[in-house]
Amino acid sequence: MDWATLVSTLSLVFVAELGDKTQLAVVTQTCKHRRPWPVFLGASLALMLVSLLGALGGQLVGRLIPPIVLRIAAAAAFVVMGALIAREAVRAFRSSSEGEDCPYAPPDDACQIGNGWSWPAFNSTLGLLFVAELGDKTQLAIFSLSSKHGTPWAVFVGGSLALTLVTGLGVVGGQGLCRIVPERVLLGVSAAAFIVMGLLIGGGIL
Repeated sequence: MDWATLVSTLSLVFVAELGDKTQLAVVTQTCKHRRPWPVFLGASLALMLVSLLGALGGQLVGRLIPPIVLRIAAAAAFVVMGALIAREAVRAFRSSSEGEDCPYAPPDDACQIGNGWSWPAFNSTLGLLFVAELGDKTQLAIFSLSSKHGTPWAVFVGGSLALTLVTGLGVVGGQGLCRIVPERVLLGVSAAAFIVMGLLIGGGIL
């Protein structure tokens, strides 16, 4: 294992992803589903798969799937997710106006952050972040570092560790928001954030 390459990749990717759309998506997914572990594991797995593709064959993926197709698919995924969350936000505000103490509470949730497993949280996070990160600057950086150093496994491990750390920070941040901000407000903000990110991705800004 080339430890110098691993550490340099970890540092570069960690700094690049702080505050990026990936971390914001993790925060909003945590607030939406209130299941931190499924969100964390789904996001981490998606980012590890993307890192592996970048380390072993990022250029090949880019040739097989045009960048504009990847960008449009990612933008559509964010906008669709935003629309679904917006629908839930409307339900939450209606419930609140009717005087319910716990607006928009899934059957297994009871308005609390849970430690149980949730396949919807895991699957939606995995799919969303995998599509969003294909062809992203981080994957391209991982591919470039792998080509430069000729040590794909060190680059893969360093990139995966960095992305996992960023994901963990996003989950912790989402949990904190869930505790201090009403859920209906979080849903509205999350919906707007996803739609805006989708439009920015589609416009090539993110």
